[in-house]
Amino acid sequence: SEEKRRRQHLYGTFDNGLVDAAPVRAHVEMLQASGLGWKRIAELAGVGYTAISQLIYGRKGSNTDPRKGEILKRVSREKAEKILALQPSIEFLREGALAPALGTHRRIQALVCNGWSLNAIGTRLGTGASNMTTLLRRDQVRKTTHQSVEALFDELWNVKAPTATWHEKASATRAIRYAKARRWLPPLAWDDPDTDREPPTVEDDDLVDEMVVELALEGERLRLTPAERRECVSRLHRRRWSDGLIAETIGCNPRTVERIRDELGLIAFDQTELRARGAA
Repeated sequence: SEEKRRRQHLYGTFDNGLVDAAPVRAHVEMLQASGLGWKRIAELAGVGYTAISQLIYGRKGSNTDPRKGEILKRVSREKAEKILALQPSIEFLREGALAPALGTHRRIQALVCNGWSLNAIGTRLGTGASNMTTLLRRDQVRKTTHQSVEALFDELWNVKAPTATWHEKASATRAIRYAKARRWLPPLAWDDPDTDREPPTVEDDDLVDEMVVELALEGERLRLTPAERRECVSRLHRRRWSDGLIAETIGCNPRTVERIRDELGLIAFDQTELRARGAA
């Protein structure tokens, strides 16, 4: 009744069926980061396309509607519960879709820690060692590639590479050294290679491994100590690189590079300006 609703409003207990949209929007963005498109999210969650599109892009409407593009602050509880119940999974991606490469990289690296060379892994996956190196530099991989690497990891995660012959033993030894030089982590370091947070590098934050720094400067994505990251920023800054280019090379956020540069008292370089000057 109207009196009951009035009392609920008065005592702050009235429930209009709406909830805060911010955590729901954040969940959709997380699902998008896993490789799902917004329309696919709507289909899997069992809500309309409009529910997801307005959550991300704001209200629809005519060009004369002053509320067009307005970001939703509240969404219905029913839709929110359906969206929040949807968790990321490679299985949900459409065939041929791209997925984040992080889990693929970690699985390959873990197998190398067990003595499996990139060449041996590439052979089992039906590709070559050179393609494996390229794969480890990509930010995204095909769904089929992810699934192939995941299946191989499930088969070999607790199997050491063979060492019966001299050639096999040499290959396994080189692979283990290769992984150690890059601070790659073994299979048991991960509960879920796709979603686990990266563990700390080493206890000694001041450690600078020259080989690790050189590999990072060549564009390999490695787990750097704070001191190694500062060293990389310093060296690339001497080449007059911009914050964005440095960040892209050593695999961190440009804001992190900016903070390190400020800490070291280094000026910023504008890469657009530098390119224009070089072309002149």
